[in-house]
Amino acid sequence: MLTLGHVIEALTGYQSGGGTQIITDVVIDPRLAIPGALFIALPGADTADRGSLAAAFEKGASAALVQHDLDGPALRCQVLDLREPVTHAQVAVLEPPVCVRVEDTLKALQALAAYWRSRLQLRIIGVTGSVGKTTTKELIAAVLSTRYRTLKSEGNYQHAVSLPLMLLKLTEAHERAVVEMGFYHPGDIKFLAGWPVPRWAS
Repeated sequence: MLTLGHVIEALTGYQSGGGTQIITDVVIDPRLAIPGALFIALPGADTADRGSLAAAFEKGASAALVQHDLDGPALRCQVLDLREPVTHAQVAVLEPPVCVRVEDTLKALQALAAYWRSRLQLRIIGVTGSVGKTTTKELIAAVLSTRYRTLKSEGNYQHAVSLPLMLLKLTEAHERAVVEMGFYHPGDIKFLAGWPVPRWAS
């Protein structure tokens, strides 16, 4: 299971042995937060403000990634600034809710997804193209699900935000995953494929 300690390790490389709180989900909309969720306040989003953080915590989120300075006491959260070296003593005393300060929350989301995927032993099938991606994904997932525990992209999750969110829904129990990767500019697929690292692509 993804934990707060994994989040810290993914973003700093520091293995503290602490931060054992389980992350139940990763969301970018505070309205979708559930108890134990990690809320990520993305830059430029309407949800990247103090009110949204408070709303996510009211829903039960245990942690939030932010890229602006905070008044922790005002939000009733502990602040962990990952722009500075992290110590075991800091991580050992963390209790939800925790506000984790990073330089760039979008890059942090993508780094966390790449880290989490790298820890899991499963095979991923990537689907791309101009038309028919969602239908092809559904067909492949339906076939694989008859034999393997399979996760597929929800809807048309295929972009720089939605694809990492999908990867963070993977668990150690999954054996296969089918993901869509949309492209609009040269280099998009190379960029997106760097997180799931698909074994097969179509």
